[in-house]
Amino acid sequence: MQEIATKTVDCPFCGENASVALPDEGTDVRVRKSVAAFGEYTTVTCSQGHTYWVYFC
Repeated sequence: MQEIATKTVDCPFCGENASVALPDEGTDVRVRKSVAAFGEYTTVTCSQGHTYWVYFC
């Protein structure tokens, strides 16, 4: 059974923690308040209703 690598990120609006699944172990992430024109990412919405994007580097 393969384990899924995750990373904890903070909401850039309120600081609430969220856990995101990484495409590969050791992948760096960047949190953005807005969507960029390119790049692999996932969208996160915290319990306060803030939506932000986590990009994989």
